[in-house]
Amino acid sequence: MYAFQSSGMDDAQDQIAAGLEKVFWSRGFAEPSVPELRAGVGVSMRTLYRHFPSKEAMILGALEYRHRRYLKYVRDGVKEPGLAAAEQLFDKLGGWMRMTAGKECFFRQALAANPDSAGIEATVKRHKGELLNFFGELSGKKAFATSLYLLHEGVTACYAEMGETAVEDAKQAVRRLFKEANETQFS
Repeated sequence: MYAFQSSGMDDAQDQIAAGLEKVFWSRGFAEPSVPELRAGVGVSMRTLYRHFPSKEAMILGALEYRHRRYLKYVRDGVKEPGLAAAEQLFDKLGGWMRMTAGKECFFRQALAANPDSAGIEATVKRHKGELLNFFGELSGKKAFATSLYLLHEGVTACYAEMGETAVEDAKQAVRRLFKEANETQFS
């Protein structure tokens, strides 16, 4: 049901990208030097550069890994599109935000630290675009994709301050969206 592009990463690249994701998540994108990234990943400099030949390539690898990991997480357990799946999205988002200590979007952090990188900008846009498409599929109503995307991004941005209230408010908004669509359909 939910098509997703393969990353093209082999197992070694995947393992390194997973380590890079952890280092960038804990240290940010601007601060760690390549030797610090190498140490955080636990491979030789030669191995790191063979798979990711620049710091920008390392960031892109971490973003790709995070993208696949997040989409797998939010898709897990979705049986069929509709209201229950859309509500589950926000339950999953709440769980993700708890796991990540309520930090704001990894992708937006990468872009903020590297505003002149066309590659990072393109990767962030692709990630957000695939989320938008997925939300339309998830709800079973392509017209809801933008609303779900806005709610998703809003919860992500304000979770640190609002916590689970943001998740519950988003779920209420989703219920209203579906209810209004049903009422309009039958009137």
